[in-house]
Amino acid sequence: MKTFRYILLCAPLALFFMSSCEKDLELYDTETCWLNFYYNIEDRSDYDENFSKDSYSFVFGSEDRQRDTLWYEVIAMGFVHDQDRAITIKQIESEGNQAVPGKHYVAFDDPSLSSLYVMPAGKSRTKIPVVILRDPSLKKDPATLRFAIAANENFIPGYPEYNSRYLSFTDMLSKPSKWDFDYPYPGYAGYYVHLSDWFGVYGVVKHQFLIEQTGKKWDDEFIETLMGGSSFDYIDYMMAKMEKRLAEVNAEREAQGLDVLKEEDGTVVKFGYY
Repeated sequence: MKTFRYILLCAPLALFFMSSCEKDLELYDTETCWLNFYYNIEDRSDYDENFSKDSYSFVFGSEDRQRDTLWYEVIAMGFVHDQDRAITIKQIESEGNQAVPGKHYVAFDDPSLSSLYVMPAGKSRTKIPVVILRDPSLKKDPATLRFAIAANENFIPGYPEYNSRYLSFTDMLSKPSKWDFDYPYPGYAGYYVHLSDWFGVYGVVKHQFLIEQTGKKWDDEFIETLMGGSSFDYIDYMMAKMEKRLAEVNAEREAQGLDVLKEEDGTVVKFGYY
């Protein structure tokens, strides 16, 4: 299985012996430093671009909130330096309604953020901000922002798989990026499961139902908590509970002469293995 690991390169002396003779390897002395986004993911045999995708909705916060800040961890490969080093981030092309700097987010080169795009002296890891703005257009159409590490005098981009992030944000309920994310199944190497294996195809009405019945957001953070455990017993329990509650709600609706819960396109809301 191919394993991606982030390693802080230092300057070790390596010695090995051959035919009773020892040979000193050259000291690591390159001044090149690489920078990657850090991903807290399990080892996997193939690259899945979904792990670089995130989603956010202003709908979960206060009505007065007009901006929010998301933090992304970056990690350097190369020598640690004794002075702060500037980090450069750039927007790159993405599908969908591409975010516009100044409208949907604060530009990466905005002077107000310059002090935050820095690798602190003596450090090889830090977090950098992405400041998103609650533009009225987000109530109708999510914005997509793909951004990447750019080369500067301090760093060059590292591994291609870990060089960019993708963010979709909105002011409506929308499908969390982790809804169909691959989560390792405990005890079965190379086998992955998804939240949708329990709760089915995503729908806004379904999402709203889950929020109302559980008091949870069912956003990326909550899904990570659900799917990150050592077993899926709790998810089995939660799915059964939601199935039962949905049947009760639909019975109440039918008694009032209403139809069962459906998505806008007419798809019937349901849970379970299907």
